[in-house]
Amino acid sequence: MSALNVFVNSTRVMMLTDSSLYLPDGTVVAFEPKAFLVDSWNGAISGRGDCAGITVALNLAERFGSFDEFIARSAPEIERRHRDGLAIAGPGQTTIEIHAVGWSERADRPRAFVLRSLIEHRAGEPAYVWLDHDEEDGCFYHSMSALELWRLHRQGAEPRVDFDAETFDPRRHGIPLMEAQRREIGDAAYCAQAAGRHLVGGAVWLTVVDREGARQGMIHEWPDAVGEPIQPAPFDDARWPRILPMDMGPAWNFDRFKRALDGGAIDPETFALDRVRLAVIEAQAPSSPGGLSRQQRRAAAVQLKKGRVDAA
Repeated sequence: MSALNVFVNSTRVMMLTDSSLYLPDGTVVAFEPKAFLVDSWNGAISGRGDCAGITVALNLAERFGSFDEFIARSAPEIERRHRDGLAIAGPGQTTIEIHAVGWSERADRPRAFVLRSLIEHRAGEPAYVWLDHDEEDGCFYHSMSALELWRLHRQGAEPRVDFDAETFDPRRHGIPLMEAQRREIGDAAYCAQAAGRHLVGGAVWLTVVDREGARQGMIHEWPDAVGEPIQPAPFDDARWPRILPMDMGPAWNFDRFKRALDGGAIDPETFALDRVRLAVIEAQAPSSPGGLSRQQRRAAAVQLKKGRVDAA
């Protein structure tokens, strides 16, 4: 299955997709963008699974005069056409997952939605209904193993830990995210033939929609080749700092960890933590999306004062 990630903040929606097209055995046959701008309204369509889903959605999208109208009225027709196709389909991929992103004139802000056909492991989710990404805190990405999430955190790029929809950066966070999904293998829940194969390849395409319009372009490329299976490079374990042991409390974001490591509050060999030194570093940390909250600063100040008392 393709990689598809969507992040919706207060001013824009950003969608990341790969570009590899492949046979059921995983062999690459072409590289093409998988997100498509809509001519009749400010937005874009993408998807995973059977490419017929995107084709149907794009054809319907051009019939509506606005993004809001498309979301309000298109689902029944997408369902009807998909079910008609299933009646004559042969073996292979039949699941559809369609993403529509655009500027909502009604809400005067960017919005993003996903519609899926019936999927066994999503039995509690309504099929053929547009579901709002607002329910995902504006961060939509497909599940990954705990190992890959851990690796992302080491790079300062774990979703909802090191960034949120407002602070998401397509290059700093998005490319490592796509690399992690590239290392994962296909999900049999979507297509039995995809199981055990690497399916994310070609390039990372970024689609952005805001009040001014929709635009897209390539921001990263992989050395994949037509006629060959996708072979992701292994994670460069030596390049990135390790994560703090669990006994140091709740998970730290990467900026805090790197600040403590660079400031000498953490021994890089033993991970011994000098809490007094950490308090000094955090009391001086700059205010930023990756910095400390007011509550963390107060706690650092208390720890600093306590350390001085203990040292006296």
